[in-house]
Amino acid sequence: MIPTQPIPAAPAVQSPVKATVPLYGVLAVLAFCGFWTLLGSFVVPGARLHDFLNLYTGASLARDANFSGMHLPEVQLQREQKYAPELRELVPFVRPPFYALLLAPLASLPFGAAFWAWLAAQTVLLAAVWAWAFRRWGTDALIFGSMYLPTALGIAHGQDCVLILAIVLGVYALADRQQHFFSGAVLGAGLIKFHLFLLWPLMLLIQRRWRMLAGACLAIAAELLLSLILAGPVGLSRYIALLRMSDLRHLSPSPELMINARSISVNLFSDHVAVTGLFTVAAVLLTVAACWGAPLWRAVSAASAGSLLVAPHVYGYDAGLLLAGLWFAIFESHTRWPRILAALLITPIPMLLALAGSPWSAAAPLALLAFLASLAWMSRPGTTENMQERIA
Repeated sequence: MIPTQPIPAAPAVQSPVKATVPLYGVLAVLAFCGFWTLLGSFVVPGARLHDFLNLYTGASLARDANFSGMHLPEVQLQREQKYAPELRELVPFVRPPFYALLLAPLASLPFGAAFWAWLAAQTVLLAAVWAWAFRRWGTDALIFGSMYLPTALGIAHGQDCVLILAIVLGVYALADRQQHFFSGAVLGAGLIKFHLFLLWPLMLLIQRRWRMLAGACLAIAAELLLSLILAGPVGLSRYIALLRMSDLRHLSPSPELMINARSISVNLFSDHVAVTGLFTVAAVLLTVAACWGAPLWRAVSAASAGSLLVAPHVYGYDAGLLLAGLWFAIFESHTRWPRILAALLITPIPMLLALAGSPWSAAAPLALLAFLASLAWMSRPGTTENMQERIA
């Protein structure tokens, strides 16, 4: 039977964390940062004319108050060719109008300067996230954070995956302080990349976190209303039409490199729809099981991992949001397998295997599925983990 109230997370009994990072921690973080910078240097030139280009295009159209035509492919392509004349195919801006408004100040800078400012802002935000983890769990969390490839990859690609990670951490931190309504409001900000939060509403329902659900609904309603005011009904219909277009090559260029259920099918079963459906259903059921009577940290971890697996469009850098859930599993769990699998996912190994092509590209989604299964296994009645959490 589902408890009438969510089981509160066990208060973290933490030893005081030293305010300074020991030398081995400094050296490890610097080594990983140096490696990611070197690896990113090969990605950055292309990112400037791809992932960042579409964000800057959305920002510039918002700066010019062209919200109604913002999601017309021909309007976007014309604007993108202004900044990248050699561009021949559209790199679509697929974010909602309210987010374009938030990005508009970026367009006050020239394209080149805005690119470097964007990378710097994402790097500073990631450092703030690492600092939060360091204060909570100490040096090991800082090292694990610097080891995590998706956040570094996302920054190098000019993406905003670190912002999505900050949203997930904000949801957890506020709910952990019993500020459930504001936690839900922060979750509502995930509408900027809503496909990465598909199973979060299910988690809130299973856990009966009604105040979080109310906060999320109110925030989403406000964002949709603002988008409607900005773009009008015609503009919103164009946004939906753009999302549904299947002939945009740059929207899903490499399904075998995704980290979702379909990637498993593409890499191991020749992209059978039935196999994709089977793994998608498995991810949903495992998420339900993992959230059933779970503490907050496990529910957040499961909703994050499950959403990545069922999302129709998700690449390695989108797993940046999972770093919070992996930290939770490593430092909050009392069970071995979630900690082992979380540590494996934090290493670059699963994501780098994608570079080897099929079938190795299935390693990351399979590791995600195994991690989710380990969280679901913890929900079995009578397990040591559940007993410890209920006693706490």
